[in-house]
Amino acid sequence: MVPVRAGLATYNGGEQAESFPSPSTGERVCLVPYLLRGLGFPIHPFLRRLLEFYGLQLHNITPASILHIAGYVALCELFLGCEAHFELWKRLFCLVPRTQRGSLYQVGGAEIWRIVGTGHLSGTPKKSSEDWPLKWFYMEDVPLPDPVRRGLPEFSSAPLKKRQSWHPRSPQEEDNGEVLYLMNRIKALNQSGLTVIEVMSICIMRGVQPLQYRGHPLWCFNGADDATRCGRKGSENAAALAKNLSELFKGEEEEFIRIKPRDGFSMYNPPSWVSYISLLPFFPHSLS
Repeated sequence: MVPVRAGLATYNGGEQAESFPSPSTGERVCLVPYLLRGLGFPIHPFLRRLLEFYGLQLHNITPASILHIAGYVALCELFLGCEAHFELWKRLFCLVPRTQRGSLYQVGGAEIWRIVGTGHLSGTPKKSSEDWPLKWFYMEDVPLPDPVRRGLPEFSSAPLKKRQSWHPRSPQEEDNGEVLYLMNRIKALNQSGLTVIEVMSICIMRGVQPLQYRGHPLWCFNGADDATRCGRKGSENAAALAKNLSELFKGEEEEFIRIKPRDGFSMYNPPSWVSYISLLPFFPHSLS
């Protein structure tokens, strides 16, 4: 269990207890909508490295961004048979600023967008309620196990600044062999009718948070007793699953109830090709 305490979610006499996050030493800021979109603790190493690459703290991104990252990690593990691949990520996604009167929002000031024309799976995150930035709390940081060891970036009240790394990858940049192979796999899955909605439905049914550090990837999932489950049961029936999906993605429950999730890779349905791709070599030494 990760120790938490209330932050802006605490109200005194109908007023917010704090107007700006002020965590104690060793604490980080998290938001409730993130947990509903696949975040768990300790966080997944791929999320930690994305935050580092983009120069962000967890609360700087939107709930839709969390869902994009969760869906991507799950896609890689469930249908591509590899760990989340950073170069492939840059081919599919970019970061855009969210501003008010010319200044970036401190909470949710950066949002991940899918790059059009890549052939990536369909599935659009549902817009969060206007008050989602108020639903935060403080949590004690939990370092990741070896060899990463770092947890969430240390909290800073400094204004969020856009970085060069937020821009989409140059169209002139050539893909390496791994990216070309994986892009072809994604296009084939897209043509077969697979969507990000279906990918996330598998995670919900398995009771797994894609953005939580797990002892083994989803292609090693071994059923109800799997150690990577987050302690909750999956949706009990199609109607319950459709309701969960309708809270995350654009669309109607009637559409989602017709989804019949595929198995995805698991211990009982192993991938024919699994590549334990190291993420670290894909990250530049300088993140400034």
